[in-house]
Amino acid sequence: MTEETEMSKKAAIVFFILIIIGLYFIVDKADKTREEIENYPGTTICKYTLCKPSGKSSTAFVKYVVNNKLYRTNSGGCPENSSEKINKFFYLKYATINPNNIEVDFTKEVTNKTEIEELENQLKNWFDLE
Repeated sequence: MTEETEMSKKAAIVFFILIIIGLYFIVDKADKTREEIENYPGTTICKYTLCKPSGKSSTAFVKYVVNNKLYRTNSGGCPENSSEKINKFFYLKYATINPNNIEVDFTKEVTNKTEIEELENQLKNWFDLE
């Protein structure tokens, strides 16, 4: 075996180990987020505003208000029939210790006009720079 082949094998092993470590941290972060939401639960509604495709996946963005503070963040992948759900309202679970940690249930659309109007009024109070 040449020295070059030996080096490329070592590089492949190091690369593989780095991929495993990266995957572990991604899964660990998702678990911690889910755990925070379970241990410090809060609920509200959100407005689904954008589906951003990126390759074979996509990212859904929502707006919501917690403690009179506006949040705009991604909520994972876009739901099925995404274009029909844009600018509609859905129930959202969040972690009260970090309201950026959220889970949106795109199967449960909010239809209560009072809840929708309340969120719309709160969103109007903020400059929308996007």
